[in-house]
Amino acid sequence: MQFILFTSSINFWSVLGKHLNHVNVFHCLKAAMNILEALLVLVIGFIVGVPSSMVGLGGGFIIVPVLILFFQLPAQNAIAVSLVAICGTTFSSTLGYVRQRRVDYKLGLLYDILDVPGIVLGAYITTLLPQNFLAGICGIFIILISVLIIKNKVKPFSKEKQEANKANMEWTRNRIDSKGKAFKYTLRSPHLALASSFLGGLITGLSGLGGGITDVSTMILLGIPPHIAVASSEFAMAVTNGVGVVAHGLLNNILVEYALPITIGTVIGAQVGCSLAKRVKGKAIRRILSLIAILAGLRLIYSFFTS
Repeated sequence: MQFILFTSSINFWSVLGKHLNHVNVFHCLKAAMNILEALLVLVIGFIVGVPSSMVGLGGGFIIVPVLILFFQLPAQNAIAVSLVAICGTTFSSTLGYVRQRRVDYKLGLLYDILDVPGIVLGAYITTLLPQNFLAGICGIFIILISVLIIKNKVKPFSKEKQEANKANMEWTRNRIDSKGKAFKYTLRSPHLALASSFLGGLITGLSGLGGGITDVSTMILLGIPPHIAVASSEFAMAVTNGVGVVAHGLLNNILVEYALPITIGTVIGAQVGCSLAKRVKGKAIRRILSLIAILAGLRLIYSFFTS
């Protein structure tokens, strides 16, 4: 009898040991997959952060579809995680450009004034019209802006132009960056800048794109040098994006396991992008911005035909 009990106990512990080994292996594999996924998300954030910070964008138009298509996140969670990542890009970029003394604070705040009303109106319009129709319109508009940026030529600054600007109540600005490079420029129409602020918010509300594409594009079209436009746009987005993060946080839409690694990636990538932007000519920034804007516009138009 004792022998039978002893044998049974050996079998019990043997089976239990095998089961525990299987459980340990399963948890180890799951932990390894989680680490690999987190590293992949971090790398994606870095890849998005570098070019976005160079041209004054947040990168949401890339991050959102990647999270939805490749990581199977629900749309509301993907948007929330994207906003956190964009905060990483914009705050990190702003710090970099502040050190370079290329941020025009007055210009950035001007572009923030009507952002929120535009977003609210855009969100309301989406309840009245089909989403794919609105996305197609926004896509066409963004492509038209990108074409204008390519064709728009920068005119040299002159004393006669400065006097004319004063007479027309336009902004004339004079900035010297940390390397001693002087930027003399004029904002051709503060009123159009306000309209652009509203338009950027409207497009964000309609399509879910960040306002960086329209902000930087219209700044350049209104006479702002590309380097100043990029830096000021990042500052403007850094001020407003925090509101969206707080809102999604209160709704419990933010998935920390994705938000944390991708934000680390965008923060590091943005610093690299700021450093690279110093070595890139304004003409090259205009071309990169136009290319990214065209791709974003085509994505919106594609959604018009596929939805």
